[in-house]
Amino acid sequence: MNGENDKGWWGRFYDRLFSGSKRLDKGSTVEPFVSQSTGTGEQVDAEKALKLSAVWACVRLRSQTAASLPFHLKDFERKVAAKHPLYRIIHDAPNADMCASEFWEAQIANLDLWGNAYSRINRAIDGRVISLDILDPQYMRVRRDDNGEIVYIYTKNSVDNGEYAENEILHFKGFTLDGLVGLSPISYQASVMGLQIAANNAAGKAFKNNLKAGGFLKTGDRVLNAEQRELVRKALSEYGQPENAGKWMVLEAGMEPANMSGAWINPQDAQLLESRYFGIEEICRAFGVPPQLIHSTDKSSSWASSAEQINQNFLTYSLGPTLKRIEQTINRKLLTAEEREKYYSIFSVEGLLRADSAGRASFYTALLQNGVMTRNEVRALENLPAIDGADQLTVQLNLTSIDKVGADDKDKD
Repeated sequence: MNGENDKGWWGRFYDRLFSGSKRLDKGSTVEPFVSQSTGTGEQVDAEKALKLSAVWACVRLRSQTAASLPFHLKDFERKVAAKHPLYRIIHDAPNADMCASEFWEAQIANLDLWGNAYSRINRAIDGRVISLDILDPQYMRVRRDDNGEIVYIYTKNSVDNGEYAENEILHFKGFTLDGLVGLSPISYQASVMGLQIAANNAAGKAFKNNLKAGGFLKTGDRVLNAEQRELVRKALSEYGQPENAGKWMVLEAGMEPANMSGAWINPQDAQLLESRYFGIEEICRAFGVPPQLIHSTDKSSSWASSAEQINQNFLTYSLGPTLKRIEQTINRKLLTAEEREKYYSIFSVEGLLRADSAGRASFYTALLQNGVMTRNEVRALENLPAIDGADQLTVQLNLTSIDKVGADDKDKD
């Protein structure tokens, strides 16, 4: 759609340019991800993907780790705003049915599976937020109307005709190309997961047949009738059961097994195990999770040689961007413009970096002892409130105030 055919295009453009209240039209309606077909014939959806151990482990790791982090509302003096009504919702219980950790675990899981997470914002008469109710992302459609406004259409147990305005829905987006809706990792990595499902099915069939392949049975010049052929098939089927492993089968009337070389591929030749390991690595790459964190140690990379480095990489490259997006969305959707000048939401990630606390302590000590930072500046970096008497620069000389260095010598003179 161009500007000549869309009568409201220029209006939305100038509104966005001068007031920031509108955004450019990105399309009509975006349907939720349901399933994706693959070249292996598998139809991959969120439920099938979760049955893969690597997907289950990655989603569980990201969602439970994020849910275990304390989520605070703070003022710009870095003090916890415990008396603000929103603090109780994001820190304690977003609604009457779940605690905060369960709520954030479900939201991160929805992000990882569907690329989007939605909650209905329930407000009191005065406009303050009183609860957040999770909505199923696979039933949510996102539409931009002719005026450029975002409309959410919820088709599961719809209330209010299933349509909600933008300020009624708390929408967390995963990786996005247009800023309006997130992209589902399951949808875009369906081929990898389809191969993994096919590899698991092949392994299951191989073990079901006791790692034996089907073959041929020679009867010489004799042609069996239908009844005889059925009896032979039944006998072979019974012989092939796992409980008959190692037992002998009697071949009568000149029957003998045919050479089956080249008629089937054994699991080793098919590199079945290698394919499954490769699939695990690809899934970890899709979710940004180091394979070591889901206990996949085959050919583990040595570039992160310690637990603290692995945790740091996981936080920086995988979990950190998601947490930042949640924080900014909370600030934008649940705080008023006036409140945003006083408060901000933040996840406390110190728990993930406890193994690195010794390194940070050494770094801060060097800065403090050389008069580079004050103690309150260090406390600010650690999201701690300022304290009285900690705004002076100090040096290693008895840790005195930097402006008093040499004062004793001057007094003697």
